[in-house]
Amino acid sequence: RELGWKIDDDTNVTKVSALMVNEEKIGVYQDAGSKDWWIKELPKNVTIYSTFDELKNSQSRGFLIISDKKIEDSEILENAVVYRPPSLVVGVGLHWDTSKETIREGLENCLEKFNLSRKSISKLTSIKKKQDVQGLIDLSNEMKIPIEYVENIDLDTIKVPNPSDTVQAFEGTSSVSEAAAIKVSGGNLVVEKQKFPPNLTIAIARIVN
Repeated sequence: RELGWKIDDDTNVTKVSALMVNEEKIGVYQDAGSKDWWIKELPKNVTIYSTFDELKNSQSRGFLIISDKKIEDSEILENAVVYRPPSLVVGVGLHWDTSKETIREGLENCLEKFNLSRKSISKLTSIKKKQDVQGLIDLSNEMKIPIEYVENIDLDTIKVPNPSDTVQAFEGTSSVSEAAAIKVSGGNLVVEKQKFPPNLTIAIARIVN
């Protein structure tokens, strides 16, 4: 809780807690979020694995998974608690009249396509315009996720894989969604710019802890 993690589904919390108390073998896999939680020595029955395959083949009775990716292994999920760290920043390029529904649909498309969890989104970010886009404000309120705006002069200093001359002409920077996601996360893109014509682009970056 202190790290801002959310439990994806609390169905197995009691089951895995009982396994922990009974000192059954517990396997842990983490690919996102802060690792400060295991600075102290772990119980002897808990082992951290560096890959998901190692976790799967570990013969553990219970599993703790810390990830911003969707987990589709039903066998593992039967005995797992999945934590969602606040590790993703969503960059949004948009017009003044882009609607909440359009942004939501584009975001859901990206999360589904790239196998990412909505519960790990920590911030939405976009370019600072003369007037904030109401559609983005409305989605922020609906999802209870804050927005961080970045000035075009700051975005223009960020190196991105997909710069645009058109965006440069209109916004004073060659990138909005990718540059904003990188700038605010301080990390790396996990989803390069996805276009949703005529008035939306989305990119997603992962915070590096």
